Order: sequence, then C-alpha cells, then structure tokens
Amino acid sequence: MRGFFTVLNYTFKENSRKKSFIISTIITLILTAVIVSMPAIIKNFDNTSKNKTQQESSNTKTKGVIFVVDSKGILKENLNKLNTVFSQYKFKPETANNIDSLKIKVKKEENNALLILDEKNGVPTFNYIVKQSGNGLDPSALSQYVKSNFVTNLLKEAKVPNNITQMLQTDISFNVSELGKGKVGSSISSMIVSILLFFSIYYYGYGVAMSIASEKTSRVMELLVTSTKPSIIILGKSVAMGLLGLVQVFMVVCTGLLTYKLTFPDNFSIGGQALDFSSFTPFSIVMIIVYFILGYFLYAMMNAVAGATVSKAEDVNSALMPISFISIAAFYFGNFSLAVPKGTVSIVSSIIPFSSPFSMPSRILATEVPIWQITASLISLVITIAFIAWISIKIYSAAILHYGKRLKLKDLMKISSRTKN
Repeated sequence: MRGFFTVLNYTFKENSRKKSFIISTIITLILTAVIVSMPAIIKNFDNTSKNKTQQESSNTKTKGVIFVVDSKGILKENLNKLNTVFSQYKFKPETANNIDSLKIKVKKEENNALLILDEKNGVPTFNYIVKQSGNGLDPSALSQYVKSNFVTNLLKEAKVPNNITQMLQTDISFNVSELGKGKVGSSISSMIVSILLFFSIYYYGYGVAMSIASEKTSRVMELLVTSTKPSIIILGKSVAMGLLGLVQVFMVVCTGLLTYKLTFPDNFSIGGQALDFSSFTPFSIVMIIVYFILGYFLYAMMNAVAGATVSKAEDVNSALMPISFISIAAFYFGNFSLAVPKGTVSIVSSIIPFSSPFSMPSRILATEVPIWQITASLISLVITIAFIAWISIKIYSAAILHYGKRLKLKDLMKISSRTKN
C-alpha cells in the first residue's frame, strides 16, 4: 500500500501544479459562471427589448397602409376600430373597382397590403395580398379580429347581453402542474449532467495516458517500476487523476451553485414552463458521483494502456483514437436515447457499461428509473471494470518499459501472454 500512496501522491501533486490544469480550471470556472448567469442575462435583455419595442411603437410613425375592400359590410362600423387595435398601420376603405390599381400600390411598397373581405356560407373569409410573404401585418391577427367582430355581431343580433358576449370571447386561462419530474427542467438537467460527465471522464482519462507517456519520456517510469509493481502504478495514477477530477468538478459545482444563488432570476421559464432543479435529490447526486467514478475508472484503465504503448507524448493522440471513438459513440448513443427516457433504447444504453456512465445519471434526473435497472447497470459496469482492469494491468506490465515504435494490439497480446504479474 505504501507504493500505491507514493504513486498517488506524486501523480496528484505533479498534475495539480501544471499550468495547463490551473488555466483550464480558471477558464472552466469562468465559463460555468457565465453559463449559469445566462438566464439572468436573457431576462434582462428581454425586458430591455420589450421596453425599447414599446417605446418605439409609441413613437414610430405608421409602418404602412392596409387597403380594405369590404363589399359585404362584414366589418360594418367597426372598420375604424382596426386603426386603434393595430395602431402601426393605417386602414383605408376602398371599393372593389380599385382592386387592380391597389395591387400595383401594394407591389411597390413592402409594408402595404390589400385586405379583400368576402363571405362563404354565411361565414366571413378574406384574401390578404402583400408584396412578399412576411410583409405587413400578421394575417393571423387580422383573422382573429374578423372572427371576434363576426361573433359579436351574431350575438348582438340574437340580443345576447354584452357581458355574456364578452365572457364568450374571453380566452380561458390555465395552469399546468406536474406531479412527476418537470419535463423542461429535467431535460436541461439531464443534458448538462451528461455533457459534464462525458468531458470529465474523457479529459481525466486522457490525463492518465499523458501522465504515463510523459514519465516514460523522462525515464521516471524506470524508477517507479524498480520500487513497485506495474499494477500498483496504474491503479495509483488512475486514482490520483480521478481525485484531481473530483476536486475540479467540485469547484465547478460550487461555482455554479454560488452563481445560481446570486444571479438566477425568479420564475424564469422556457417554453412557458418554469425551470426547477428538484430532480437533484440526495439519491441522484450520489448516483452521479458513483457513475462518474466508475465511468472514469473504466476509461482510465484503457487510457493507461494506450499511454504505455507509446514512447513519446506526441503519439498519445493516435494511440487513444480507438478509445476516443468508443467513448464518443457511447456518449451519443446514451445522449440521443434520452429523448425517450423510458424507451427500450434508453434502457439498453443505461445498462451497457461503456454508455451507462453518460446515460443512467441523466435518466435518473429525467424520469423514475426502476431499482432493478440501476442495479443491473452498476453490476454490469463493475464487472466490466474488473475485467478491463485485469487485461489492462497485464498489458500495461508488458508495455510499460517499451521504448521506440508504438506497440500495436497484436504485439501487446503476444508480449502480455509471456508476462507474469
């Protein structure tokens, strides 16, 4: 155990002092604060835009003219009310004889339009002519006004009291209450956690490979091997980088929570639904940490072998390419399956060991996951880690003192088959 803690302590101190680690930590904390502050920035920007729009709408002159041809008298005396309801446009009554000349005027001006009202089976209809689609007033707003006017006239002719008429045309308000986990809040939480876990596992696993490769270059590895077993080295380095990752993730979480408390606006919503983070229960937080640790060790074992197969740090990226492909494919498989958290694909991705560290924590945040699925996922992940660790230690022991050309998989298998641990 003494050798294990020696390797752990040495690796932790060496990597925590590196400029790359310090700079990346500072940048990550700043980005975290900015991202968590985005809702406050968006809300402030929206309020400023609304105030500016209201100010402009009160000060701006008429945008254009809408010519109204109402041969059937559908709007009747309410035509003048259009100027009040849609104050940015001037509504001008015209006759059907002038339609051709009015079309020419509309074609010359972008904000001008021609509204030709008609009637079909006793129900109003209209033809809305503009220079180009999207110009002028929104036709759906005009349709709503014409319908409201038509219904009001019908009720008035039926001698329905005005208060009843107003009640009939009032939109019914509603409120959506969720007894389960909020769809919007949990989806965003799941996505953020999935991305955070992927980059954390990938980044610190990459750090294990770089640490081993760089120490081989400086011949530090020769000194380590003479004083302790290769299996102790790979475990010590993996645990050290994992602890370093936990420290950095803890700092990111604390920064995010502090920024959230200071800047996150009250009643902020997306798509009409308020954001809440009630899905972050003690159980889900523990599960996130557990899957981070297990997922990290799964990929760290493989990355350590990749680092041992090269003699120069510059060759690490090419050695890690197969592992990178597996991790990226597993991440996307787990991430895309979260569109349907209770679907078969999502369940499979949360049990497969290579994708479960990215999928299962997100599913726990998004929906109610049966205990048997969590248990099956953890057992599958632990068994795979044990198997990968056994293979990795065996191959690592054979490749750790190799210098020169990068070892390929078939070379590693041949050497490891002759090596006794």
